Amino acid sequence: MAISEKEKTMGVDRRRLRGERARASILEHAIAIASTDGLEGLSIGRVATDAGVAKGNIQVLFGDKESLQLATIENAVELYQRVVLDPAMALATPAVRLEALVAAWFDFVEKRVLPGGCFLNAISSEYRARPGRIRDRVNEHRAAIRDRFATLLRLGQEAGEFRKELDIDQLVFELVAFQAAANVAALMGDTDEFTLARSASLNRIRGARV
Repeated sequence: MAISEKEKTMGVDRRRLRGERARASILEHAIAIASTDGLEGLSIGRVATDAGVAKGNIQVLFGDKESLQLATIENAVELYQRVVLDPAMALATPAVRLEALVAAWFDFVEKRVLPGGCFLNAISSEYRARPGRIRDRVNEHRAAIRDRFATLLRLGQEAGEFRKELDIDQLVFELVAFQAAANVAALMGDTDEFTLARSASLNRIRGARV
C-alpha cells in the first residue's frame, strides 16, 4: 500500500524531532566538557563517549570538530540568555535591568550552572591568540556584552536614572574586568575575591545612580 503524503510528512517530522533531541543532548555534554577543559578538549570522540552516542551520529549532526565547537558556543550563549539575560531584561527600567543582569551573572557563576563558570570568559582566554572563526565569534559575543551594558547605561541616563556626567565607557570596562576577575576567583575557590568583585560591581552601578 502506498504511503500517503501526510504519512511521509509525519515521518519527516518524527525524524527531525529525534535529530533535534539528539543534538540538544550532545550539546549539553559538549558545554559541560568545554566549560572545564576548553574547546580544544572538545573532540568528537570525547563527546560521543560522554553522551553515549556513536561518533558517526555527531559527525552527521555537526560535521567537523570546528562546527561542533561553534555550535557549543552558541548553545552556551543561549543557556546564559535563558537563565541570566531574559529575566533581567524583562524588568521595568534600564537601571534595574542592569543591576539585575550583573547580579544574575554572579549568581550564575557562583551556583556553577556550568562547571567552568562563565563560558565566554573561559574561551576568551583560550582563544585570545588563536585567529580564526572561533575567536571571531567569541569577539562578537564579547562586544555584544559590552554594548548591552553601554546601552542600558545610556538609556538610564536618558530616563534620569544615571548621572549625566557618568563616564559610560569607564564603567563598562570596570564591569567587564570585575567579571573576568570574579570568574577566575570562583574557579580557584577564592570566595573573598569573588565577593569583592560582586560588591564592587553592584556598588559602582548604585553609585552612578542619580
